[in-house]
Amino acid sequence: MLRLIFSLLLCWLPLSAIEHIKQYEIFTKQYQENDTLFLISRRFELSGVTFYLTTNTQTLQTKVRSLDPLKLMPLDENFSKTPFAKQLSAATSTYIKGGATQGITANDKAIYLSMDLCPSSKKGYESDFIEKLTKQNGKTPIAIALSSAWKEHHPKEFEALVKNPLLEITWINHTHTHFYDPKLPERKNFMLHQNTDTKTEILGLEKTLLEEGITPSVFFRFPGLVADEKLMRELRETYFLIPLGANAWIAKNEPIQKGSIILIHGNKNEPQGIAMMEKKLPEVLKTYRFKPIQEAFVQ
Repeated sequence: MLRLIFSLLLCWLPLSAIEHIKQYEIFTKQYQENDTLFLISRRFELSGVTFYLTTNTQTLQTKVRSLDPLKLMPLDENFSKTPFAKQLSAATSTYIKGGATQGITANDKAIYLSMDLCPSSKKGYESDFIEKLTKQNGKTPIAIALSSAWKEHHPKEFEALVKNPLLEITWINHTHTHFYDPKLPERKNFMLHQNTDTKTEILGLEKTLLEEGITPSVFFRFPGLVADEKLMRELRETYFLIPLGANAWIAKNEPIQKGSIILIHGNKNEPQGIAMMEKKLPEVLKTYRFKPIQEAFVQ
């Protein structure tokens, strides 16, 4: 009964309203339920109860669950054969453009909208664009790449996004601090900076989401879309996160095509991209349909 109560609390209330999570850590196992294999990638405690972050290896949907630890097994060859494992391997095979840039689905009309929330000194967010988007498209799937540093300085804006009934949000890990120094060259900047603590950057954002009652997704976006082979290997072998790049960074005038992962910034740091996307919307909606980012990786 206690576990059921806390499972319900996780679904309906911010964890901060109950108690801060403890001992949030990497924990890698697999779990079989009927014909579906689940990846277990994180473990934490809440009010003395142990919870696990799980990923459905068929649908790529994540969920926080309380499980019998005796049923959790080491990863084996069955995991390596799953759609998730295959897409994880493919997305981390190159660091160019920061990961996967296009969906593999056979759906010719599918495109995937992503919006980055990097740290910003600007007040507000691109709320007018969101309103125009949902007015034209109705309820819209969107992948929001969040940094804890943006949320910390924009609590009301974050709450507005969370509570918007017309957004179907998948929350993407965009790191805890999103380090950036305009004076440094790209290959020594962002997560390639010599002082980067990868574990803190990744787990810090996940914990931020969980303490708001939000389940982190299995996706990650490198700040600046800048990475290297070492970071990609860590995503694949330690954190089990699929990196999302983009082949339609709107502010860079990259065209939207079938299967495109579209990139805009919602933090008011890239208004030209927002203006360009607003102009494109009517024509885009005649040709394509926005789909949840998970569907980009399921054939």
